[in-house]
Amino acid sequence: MTPTFSSAGWAAALVVALAACGPDQAAPDACAGAACPAIDAELGRPDDAATVGDGGGGGDGGGGCTGPGCACGDPIAGETCCGDGLDNDGDGRTDCDDADCAAAPACAPGCPALAPVDDAALAFEATTNVTASTTADGFADDYVFNQAGTIKLGTRRDWGGSIVFFGEADGSPGGNRSNAIDGADTGREVQIALYDPDRWYQGCAWSSSCATGNPPTPCPQEMTYLGWNPVQGGNRCNHGSGTDAVVLADGAITTTTTPLFWNPNWDRQDCSSAACGNPAVDRRRGDVEVVQRVRFVRSNTVELSYAVTNLADLDHGSAIQEFPTVYAAFGRQGTPDLAALFDSTQHQIAIDQAGGGTFRYRNFTSASGWVTFQNAAHDYGVGIFYENGNPSFQAWQADDPHFNNVRAMFGFALPGHGQVRARAYLILGSLATVATEAAWLTAHLAPFGSLDVPAAGADVSGVVAVHGWALDNRGVAAVHLVVDGGAPIALAYGESRPDVCRVWPGYPRCAAGTVGYGGSFDASALPPSDCGHVVEVVATDTDGNQRVIARQRVY
Repeated sequence: MTPTFSSAGWAAALVVALAACGPDQAAPDACAGAACPAIDAELGRPDDAATVGDGGGGGDGGGGCTGPGCACGDPIAGETCCGDGLDNDGDGRTDCDDADCAAAPACAPGCPALAPVDDAALAFEATTNVTASTTADGFADDYVFNQAGTIKLGTRRDWGGSIVFFGEADGSPGGNRSNAIDGADTGREVQIALYDPDRWYQGCAWSSSCATGNPPTPCPQEMTYLGWNPVQGGNRCNHGSGTDAVVLADGAITTTTTPLFWNPNWDRQDCSSAACGNPAVDRRRGDVEVVQRVRFVRSNTVELSYAVTNLADLDHGSAIQEFPTVYAAFGRQGTPDLAALFDSTQHQIAIDQAGGGTFRYRNFTSASGWVTFQNAAHDYGVGIFYENGNPSFQAWQADDPHFNNVRAMFGFALPGHGQVRARAYLILGSLATVATEAAWLTAHLAPFGSLDVPAAGADVSGVVAVHGWALDNRGVAAVHLVVDGGAPIALAYGESRPDVCRVWPGYPRCAAGTVGYGGSFDASALPPSDCGHVVEVVATDTDGNQRVIARQRVY
């Protein structure tokens, strides 16, 4: 293994080397006894280790550095380092022009690193948003604050990173009475939960025989006996899912968790409900991975980004998922009582259909894809906005246990080793504030997508085919290709890409799956360049929002 060095380290070594060997050679002891290698004139540092095709010294005629413990050459294998602009692997191109090296941060001057393109539709409110970790409430919680420091959102490590606080920042650590989120236990906060139509309930889940038309499950159709059902917060035994990783950076909290199964006995053939008393199974971990990122994008608005990956071979058919669901505060411990539910027309929704026991529910439509729970005066509450514009919702309320719950009726499948992604937005404030913020989101969410062909770093020639995909909350109006900052080249939008909609379900045109784009450009008209050519894809939506959705080099 060849060691690597910082530029400062190289400079210090060269002061000694040049003093001993002169302007074109390094000192003998710089290479643990090897012969003095030549110095690369371009960067003023020792030549690369000898490599096939470069004359034994990195392409500039030097002798290389091959002694035991040699510490004066760039890493050569795979050219993971764009060091000196030379042809270090003898393929006829400078190492800064190599596809496997072009994006390396150490690229020589003239080959600048490309600015990354985030797949999110909105930018951070500010990269300086403060994050903090506390144990003030007896749990390991992480908080992110808006730019003004007046509102904060908290996630709980013990409960899979689920959101347990959204309210005012009063200067004290942890939660306070302004909290708009229930956060009472591992089943009631802002979180995701997944289902399988063939594995609804214990007693039939084990044989995948729960689907409509098959014999009913012998077990009671109650929450205790749910079938396959990973829940981000934790399970019915009130054990939290915990987290595999937590990263606080750039004003965001990113958590990774492998959620517990809500019912540890979900795949039993009988109706035993004794799992919570059995330490061998009462913390039974699920078979999916959840990555959640939360960050402020507006003063009152937090983006919730989710990626769920199936870690197993098991396919799960399409079902209505909680992705995510919101349990709103109900007056517990002095928090607001947010019992009034409103749709996007600001019409109050009565949650009054019998759902068993003290449970009541209501299926309803909210055309603009958002809803809000408010207090009696409608001057404080929490809203949830789904980026894909899903208009179908389901709400639940109960008196014992008391809770307010709402989620989009978000249907999708999760194939074996597949992934599903989505974004939603939490909004804090009065009914009027939530409506205003939701209208802003609707109008300003920009397209996002990918450039799949040509691949990053690809060698191209002649007429080059271009293909990728783009999504938007209301619709994509146009897609263009820009090469090296030149004139935009129109690409045709509407190619079939059902694979994209399986990962990002529910967006406009996903019913038909026609979210791809395609076209071409003539590479023969491009001038030679050691650093390749920068291709960008620019998408414009039906609201006029325009952004670069992909940026990469080709050669």
